[in-house]
Amino acid sequence: MEQEVINETKENELSARDAKRREKILNGNLWLVVFSICAPLFIYNFFNSLYNFIDTIMVSNISAEGVSSVASISQIKDLFGAIGSGISGGAGILIARSFGAGDMEKGKKYVNVLTTLAFIVAAFLLIVVIPLAQPILLLLGYPEELLSIGTGYFMVQIANLGVVIFNSSFIAIQKAKGDTKSIFFLNIIAMLIKLGLTSLFIFVFRVQDTIYVAFATLSSQIVLFTILLVMINRKDSIFRVNLFKFSLKKEYVKKILLLSIPIFFGKFIFSFGKVSVNAMCKQYGPLVVGALAVSNNICGLATSPINSFEEGGSTIVSQNLGNNNQKRALKAFGCSLVISTSIGIIGYILIRFVFQDSLIHLFASADSNSMQTDAEYFMSLIKSINDYDTWSIFSLAINAAVLGVLLGFGKTGLAMIINIARVFAFRIPVLWYFQTFHPEMGEECAGISMGISNICIAIMSSTILIIFLLTLKHKNRAQISTNS
Repeated sequence: MEQEVINETKENELSARDAKRREKILNGNLWLVVFSICAPLFIYNFFNSLYNFIDTIMVSNISAEGVSSVASISQIKDLFGAIGSGISGGAGILIARSFGAGDMEKGKKYVNVLTTLAFIVAAFLLIVVIPLAQPILLLLGYPEELLSIGTGYFMVQIANLGVVIFNSSFIAIQKAKGDTKSIFFLNIIAMLIKLGLTSLFIFVFRVQDTIYVAFATLSSQIVLFTILLVMINRKDSIFRVNLFKFSLKKEYVKKILLLSIPIFFGKFIFSFGKVSVNAMCKQYGPLVVGALAVSNNICGLATSPINSFEEGGSTIVSQNLGNNNQKRALKAFGCSLVISTSIGIIGYILIRFVFQDSLIHLFASADSNSMQTDAEYFMSLIKSINDYDTWSIFSLAINAAVLGVLLGFGKTGLAMIINIARVFAFRIPVLWYFQTFHPEMGEECAGISMGISNICIAIMSSTILIIFLLTLKHKNRAQISTNS
């Protein structure tokens, strides 16, 4: 019996690296903490957005319609990807709190439940979604004229999501411990594999089917899965994963789902809204959908890295709340807000006034024999949308910091409201208004609706944050008064 207690104690001991990270997050200089946690995620997200951007350029060498096909399916794929993001996001918050509280046993139980839920989601994607690929695409407004080149690509991307759900879960576990450096390096490896294979297919083998781009993505994610599985099961890892140790304990499933379901619905409905926007823009022709995707990828070079302050910020806040240090959690948010908004201003200036024309001209090779597409016309579409889309860079910097603190406090419902409002309260109504009352604006109204909606959501998220902080302050005062 005594030996069993000793063995259990050893299993719950932190490695020197994990202990050092935990001590830094709970007691170190907050500016340095925010930087050290968010910087690797920032760099990774930048390279990830850069890889998406390069991927789009490569697809444009197949055809401009290929860009539109990939863009449309990416939005639809995100609908299903929201399931995995929600589960890993909710579980990650709880694992981070357990880690911050020093309750490693509870953290392990959340890890086991997370892995089981990942299995269920992956099985659903492979068994249900793939066989119904074509009906799903048509139901969600995918252009019929692109169906022949898009169905296979969609099926491979869904298979890819089956792998990504596990990778997202493993990454959530590492992120919960504050281990963002390994996430950065591993994902860089995956991106290099993806870019290498895509280049090989398009520029060496000269393939004319976007399905090979999806195969490149799937291959890179399988490699990432293998490395993550080995890394997370090292002897000194506090949260090792047994893929065959299933657990659906009601208490832990309930807590994960209470946080995960709002995250899922927020991301799902936001993605569904973007699919709806694409459907509304079909009246301008399928190339406008491609131009929207290109513009989004250009702005993503700035906005995607800024999302690191949502991901890293929620980890820092969660750990400190787990350690019963609410004051430090709020100070961490302040540091995150200052840094993210500063980067947002710089990003807006660089994308809008320095690099915009150069980035757009990278798509000069886009052409289409079937639709007689002029590359200059495609680039003009991109610019007309991107001029307004760049408004999102600064506003989403504010939004990222706000979402970080809300998720850290477990206010996933508020985060859900913000994500839903971004599309359904602002973007779609604005787009509908311009299409209905100012049809002469044409495809330009797509860009205007994106810019306006992102500015409005920054205002809304800031307002929600102020109300949340005032409520929290009132609650703390009432608690102090009760205790005294």
